[in-house]
Amino acid sequence: MKEITAVGRTIEEAVDSGLKQIQLLKEEVDITIVDEGNKGFLGLFGKRQAVVKLIEKRNALKLATQYLDNIVKSIDPKAKIVSKKEPKKISFHIDGDKTSLMIGKRGQTLYSLETLVQLVFNRYSDQYHHITIDIGDYRKKRQEALEQYAVKTANRVLKTKRKVHLEPMPSNERKVIHDTIAAFSKELATASEDTGSKRHVVVLYKK
Repeated sequence: MKEITAVGRTIEEAVDSGLKQIQLLKEEVDITIVDEGNKGFLGLFGKRQAVVKLIEKRNALKLATQYLDNIVKSIDPKAKIVSKKEPKKISFHIDGDKTSLMIGKRGQTLYSLETLVQLVFNRYSDQYHHITIDIGDYRKKRQEALEQYAVKTANRVLKTKRKVHLEPMPSNERKVIHDTIAAFSKELATASEDTGSKRHVVVLYKK
């Protein structure tokens, strides 16, 4: 976090000088007037320059990005991170040579990393934004795989008329299953059962 004390003939001049030195915009800093200055008698006697203190405001996106960058670069120094900010949503896309290590088994490392970055952002932001992280094209490929899995399961339940318990999944993946089956057949229903790491989707045939 940058901090600087600047002087000028007026407060405005001192602020402008400080902004140039700290290389930030006015809305990116907190300004404290240390001394308003004094023009002095006839501009000669008792003349005193204005003094201001500029402190960089905590930028939640910047801090979250730095946090993510530190973790990613410790695994893959050549990895590249691109962020995109939208209303109520911030997405990060990571490309590198060691993406499998950052994704983990069934995306567990990726989702854990996403949670940590969300916590860092929330700590320094007064507005909520949903954080998503994708590594390579993992999310897209995973969604396609989940949709195929859902359709295959749906056909099985339609054929046997017997419910099927799927493997445990995080909430975002369970949602893909629910949505896919709901769109696939009105003869089927889905529900989530169990808790914690064992929570999973059950696909049922409507009697």
